[in-house]
Amino acid sequence: MDNYIAYLKNIRHLSNATVIAYTNDISKYMEYLDENGEDWKEPDRKVGRRYIAYLSENDYDSRSINRKVSALRKFYEYQQKEGFVELNPFDYVKAMKTVKKLPVYMTANEVQKFINLGDARKDQDIFLGYRDKAFFQFMYASGCRVSEALSIDVDDLDFSDDEIIITGKGDKQRIVFFGHYAEQALKEYLPMRMARLRRFGSDSKALFIDYRGERLTSHGAWWIIQEYLKHSDLNKKVTPHTFRHTFATHILEHGADIRVVQELLGHSELSTTQIYTHIGIGRLKDIHRKTHPHGRMKRRVQHGI
Repeated sequence: MDNYIAYLKNIRHLSNATVIAYTNDISKYMEYLDENGEDWKEPDRKVGRRYIAYLSENDYDSRSINRKVSALRKFYEYQQKEGFVELNPFDYVKAMKTVKKLPVYMTANEVQKFINLGDARKDQDIFLGYRDKAFFQFMYASGCRVSEALSIDVDDLDFSDDEIIITGKGDKQRIVFFGHYAEQALKEYLPMRMARLRRFGSDSKALFIDYRGERLTSHGAWWIIQEYLKHSDLNKKVTPHTFRHTFATHILEHGADIRVVQELLGHSELSTTQIYTHIGIGRLKDIHRKTHPHGRMKRRVQHGI
């Protein structure tokens, strides 16, 4: 398996998170085979189906199962090319049906509430308050993945055009823009960042740093948002990725072409971006029901008015 992991890293240039997910999926499959006295190099055609049944019995949902099957199918494809196996047992497995879930996103007012909470935190810890406000503003304005935002170094910033070149999935580079509000928040944060680095003797180049002056991690960013949620009245699940969903939803609602949104998000496939059009359609339908005479008439009949 080591050769395959090296292939994922060095040839396919997958992110560390993706490589770890693939590694875990393959390792759990190997454990299943060991427990059942089977050899991954000599699979029969039904082992893929048996493994799916095993996962279902252990309460994995269809989305998780499909992801694992995809990882294992690619694993066997690689092993076939290398001549280690003749049969790919996951070629005989169909993807399970999944219920498409629309991404959770925030309204403009909800985003502003988060930013205002960052302002309020300045009274408790001035560094954390300025950092969190800058982080929230940047995530909302740029549409970056959290891993992309946290990989940014200070020297990468270009305030002349409010843009930055980032490295996304598959080591693909793209330009993202962050606008005036994020620029202002970042400029207010940077002196606090320098003071924090001096306090702990850190030489970190990271734009977003933690309490001790080290590069902020994805888990740290997630934890920060959960702490803010405890002090807000938002009744929805919010994660760092929610800011990316919100960015995409809002610019589509304001007339951006979907292919432009695809470019800004760094999606390789348009189909990945199209999930956000469903959100827009839902909003349009709601507007139609509230404003069109026949739309309102149907609702009045339903309520017996």
